[in-house]
Amino acid sequence: MSIFNGGHLPQELLINIFCRLPAKSIGQLRCVSNPLNSLLSNKQFLKAHFTSNIHFQEPQKHILLSNSGSFQTITFENNGVFSNSINIKLTPSDQFVDICGSCNGLVLILNKDDTKVVINPITLDFKKIPNSPFALDPIGSFSMYGFGYDYVNDDYKIVVISRFDHDNEYEPDVLDMFMDIYSLKVGSWKRIKSSPYDHAVPELASGVFVNGALHWLASKKPDYVSVIGAFVLSDEEFVEVVAPSSLDEGKFVFNKLVVLKGCLCMVVDYLEGNGNRIDVWMMKEYGVEESWTKFCVDGIDFYDFLKPLCFIRDDEVVVNVDGEKLMVYNLEEERSRDLEVDGILDRFDSIGTFVESLVSPIDPNLFEI
Repeated sequence: MSIFNGGHLPQELLINIFCRLPAKSIGQLRCVSNPLNSLLSNKQFLKAHFTSNIHFQEPQKHILLSNSGSFQTITFENNGVFSNSINIKLTPSDQFVDICGSCNGLVLILNKDDTKVVINPITLDFKKIPNSPFALDPIGSFSMYGFGYDYVNDDYKIVVISRFDHDNEYEPDVLDMFMDIYSLKVGSWKRIKSSPYDHAVPELASGVFVNGALHWLASKKPDYVSVIGAFVLSDEEFVEVVAPSSLDEGKFVFNKLVVLKGCLCMVVDYLEGNGNRIDVWMMKEYGVEESWTKFCVDGIDFYDFLKPLCFIRDDEVVVNVDGEKLMVYNLEEERSRDLEVDGILDRFDSIGTFVESLVSPIDPNLFEI
């Protein structure tokens, strides 16, 4: 029987239809009636909706950017590009500046006081994360963050890698790369054994989540060769992912990792010596060395960095140019254009991508997605 009085559509058919709707439409439908709200809020529907959206839509079609506490989302649809402002302030003084990772529609953001919040930018549900009892003093230390989903234990986890500033004479001479993990399912922090790698890299990059693991570029002691360290969230252990064989293993630690089309990618820039160009290596089959393939983005002037964010078509990729503007590069035509969207900030502190979902960080139905 239908959940609508006098209706004739079976509930199973309605669920199949609703699963193909975007998250915003589901939010509106929940307001129609209590029975419909109950149906569209239960765990089974949330799981079916998320799975269906991943199947029917290209992932990573939404961009989130921030500037001194002001957030905007950019959505790519068939009939155009749209932006929307989001107000995220737990207190009047909050200034969220860093976007530290996303997974299943949830995004980890960080403010200037190291307050961490997990938010769904579509539903605006959010959860403030308690401070870690193990955290190093931000003055005199460095930290990198990662956020992902543990598929084995049905848990979302925040990972923090931190170290003391070795150039600060007032800090202890400790070389450990401390690792702390927060479990959203358990609601607490724990410290595990230190990372086996040296994460003292020029850029404090967030971990890149692919295939159940957070990935960082690091150096391996004692010879300090470059490695791709993959921290597997289910085992809470590091493994290594093989890099493209043509790269200099002593230098690729200075590159950048990103996710495109759900694949782990490494960005190599040629700002020095070879013109304003980047090579993007994409691992099309995770863990298989032979699956690394390369494409180039050329002809875009940049001063500091050029970083790909997401594909909006098979041959068009959005790139972040020095944190000042967004551009679209066409791989087939080898041409670029400015991404013009009403309301986009001229500059932004941080930027990331996310998928649309109904997953809530504060809902008991959060897990088993």
